[in-house]
Amino acid sequence: MSLVNKTIAGRYQLKRLIGQGGMADVYEAEDLILGRTVAVKIMRSSLTGDPVYVTRFHREASAAAALSHKNIVEIYDVGDEKDDYYIVMEYVPGQTLKELIHKRGALHYVEAVDIMKQVVSATAKAHAIGIIHRDLKPQNIMVTDSGVVKIGDFGIASIQSLSQVTQTDTIMGSLHYLAPEIARGEKATAQSDIYALGIVFYELLRGEVPFNGESPVNIALKHMRDEIPSVRAFNPSIPQSVENIIMKATAKNIKDRYLSASDMLDDLNHCLEAEHMNDEKITFDYQEDEDLATIVADDKDFFTQTHTHLPIEEEKEEKPSSRSHKKMVMIIGASVVAVLVILMALYFFVMKPSQSFEMPDVLNLNKDEAVTLLEEKDLKVSDNITYELSDDVEEGKVISSDPVARTQVKKGDEVSLVVSSGQYIVIENYVGKDYDSVASQLEDLGFDVKKEEKIDEKSKGTILEQSLEVGKKIDPNSDDKSITLTVSQGYSAVVPNVYGQDIQKAKSILEEAGFVVELNVLDPPTSVEEIKTMKINVVEKQSLDAFTTVYKKGEKITLDYYNTKPEIPETPAENTPTTPETNTPATSQPSENQTITNQ
Repeated sequence: MSLVNKTIAGRYQLKRLIGQGGMADVYEAEDLILGRTVAVKIMRSSLTGDPVYVTRFHREASAAAALSHKNIVEIYDVGDEKDDYYIVMEYVPGQTLKELIHKRGALHYVEAVDIMKQVVSATAKAHAIGIIHRDLKPQNIMVTDSGVVKIGDFGIASIQSLSQVTQTDTIMGSLHYLAPEIARGEKATAQSDIYALGIVFYELLRGEVPFNGESPVNIALKHMRDEIPSVRAFNPSIPQSVENIIMKATAKNIKDRYLSASDMLDDLNHCLEAEHMNDEKITFDYQEDEDLATIVADDKDFFTQTHTHLPIEEEKEEKPSSRSHKKMVMIIGASVVAVLVILMALYFFVMKPSQSFEMPDVLNLNKDEAVTLLEEKDLKVSDNITYELSDDVEEGKVISSDPVARTQVKKGDEVSLVVSSGQYIVIENYVGKDYDSVASQLEDLGFDVKKEEKIDEKSKGTILEQSLEVGKKIDPNSDDKSITLTVSQGYSAVVPNVYGQDIQKAKSILEEAGFVVELNVLDPPTSVEEIKTMKINVVEKQSLDAFTTVYKKGEKITLDYYNTKPEIPETPAENTPTTPETNTPATSQPSENQTITNQ
């Protein structure tokens, strides 16, 4: 049953189901107190009465809470409320490493090495405090859009200092990443995690896992007996130093495997250095009778009852090679049968192939299409369909399902659907855009657009501010949708009158008013009168008339002025001849004051 919209512990409001595991569901939620998005893992109600699962769930919380590393999903809170056992953890937006590989295929080895450095660093931290993950795989590793890797899902992590929940460890890790010793029934160790890391590294470089098969038994046997294929055979550009890390991490014999994740991390840190990229290919030698397949069984009669069909004959004297060969036959035979029994039990009782199948992916299908598809699979669709607004799913299409796609379901299981009732209106950044076009767009969406104006250097009609923040989600069906846009009235300024002022002072006045000033030196006048009246370094003329209004900041204005004053030329008072004797002017006509006599 979906718990969407339920509030846990009075503060964690569940928004949507984002994942399902063997014993818990994971929801995206909002922490109402801190106002942040978190992920909340809640144990399934069908398991809360089982003390084994409750203990295991608490063990997960203890294991994860003990870890603090930038590449491990952080735990914020744990608790239980009315039999809802929950773990609140960091919400990691992005995709799983498995989804990344599915989309892109094989990654470039430089990128793959960077991812593995982060994963192995986190694993080394967990191992350092005695925590073994036991289910390392790309499905449990998140990658953010910025390339940060975070390991999550410590649901089957083992704290070595804790008492075991059951007397024997159960094979719970995914088969494609299962270390040979675990397939043989041995206890998981830190080196089992290292083996899984090697398989993950291989998958990053190859785009697929090294071993596939028609059944879990077939896959497990390949991990036990087959060498990991060469990634360099697939892509020769991959340095040998990189392939060596995979080979050492996935060695069949744990004696040849990395002793610790820290050792593996050290090789990752140096494998792309020039001096190491062409290292020799490492090889491992195994003795023919090396006892790598020995397992321990509690039921001593198991092998006797199971192996009565083996053609073993007793002889009084046997050659050493014959005894060694028969010993190997017995050991391998016993191991194979034990593995078959364990994996078949896992296959039929956990995966239940005869009864269960993958939940179809109905996301983004129309509601009727989704219902038809589910009913064709003999699944029952709940009549209580939830309708919610969506960020990106069109009206009438499926946003999510419970159970989620690709999880195991059985015929007759009930499926709950969440269908889009329409898309949120997401407020954009309107600053800098034209008011008329934005207002028209918002009014078409039902907004009451209010306009406020102020003088600004931006061109008239440009939006300067908005009352709703960018990214805010608005219910399109709301009757109260309003937004205020502050708009530029445009720039205006009056040209100051600087005529007759000192040229530098005038330039400063105009620049402070927002004008761009250009100075122009005039040629000096030649007229004596103009020379006498001219002034130096003062404004003679300005190109924009005083008191003119301009509507653009940075208008250009030119100031004319003189920077030098020429000398005034010398000029005599009169230019008339004089007589040498009297030094009086000689005239041809008498003046009006003279009396002419002619006696």
